[in-house]
Amino acid sequence: MAVKKIVKIWDNNKILKDNINFLQKKTKTVTFPASEFINNIIQDLIDTYKVVSCAGIAANQIGYQYQIFIGLKELDTIDDPDEIEKAEAEMSDSGSNPHADNYDIYINPQIDKFDKKTFKTEEEGCLSIPGLLVERKRYDIIKVRYYDINGKVQKVRMTEFLSKLFQHEMDHLNGTLMIDEHEKIENLYPVDITKENTKKYQSLYSAYKNNKPLK
Repeated sequence: MAVKKIVKIWDNNKILKDNINFLQKKTKTVTFPASEFINNIIQDLIDTYKVVSCAGIAANQIGYQYQIFIGLKELDTIDDPDEIEKAEAEMSDSGSNPHADNYDIYINPQIDKFDKKTFKTEEEGCLSIPGLLVERKRYDIIKVRYYDINGKVQKVRMTEFLSKLFQHEMDHLNGTLMIDEHEKIENLYPVDITKENTKKYQSLYSAYKNNKPLK
């Protein structure tokens, strides 16, 4: 199909209100057997994932309001998962994803069980929020279910980075961004920490939270 442009909430110093409104809408459930349109969305996710340095992409991040995301399947080939977060926040223009062949397609995902005692605060980046990193709480151990591309239910126990990834992408599909839910955020800071960037992203974050454009 095609490599799609990532839907971002800001561009340089400008808040993109239409994009924000789009990303804040809850996505639609996929019905099976999957239609040709749904299969095209999946192919667009694969094509985009292969050229963008990231751990995952939700369908609404490339313009489709359906409950589908593509994401890492395993961590065996990953040296430092935290470097993936920085690469996402930097919106690398390398034209390739070092994890291009390491993925699964997650359709209608849900969390069946989580361990409340395993809250963990870790760094996150997001393709839709370029330039900014967040330290926020996620469950470290979860049990999930989702449908694969053949419409078969998969039930999996996820831990650590894959757990964080699954929750991050599910939030996207539910219309929530990583900089929402303020009570779960410990810190926010630019990838490149300079005085100028700190001021810039403070202003962007404030404008986003207040739903007002920058002057």
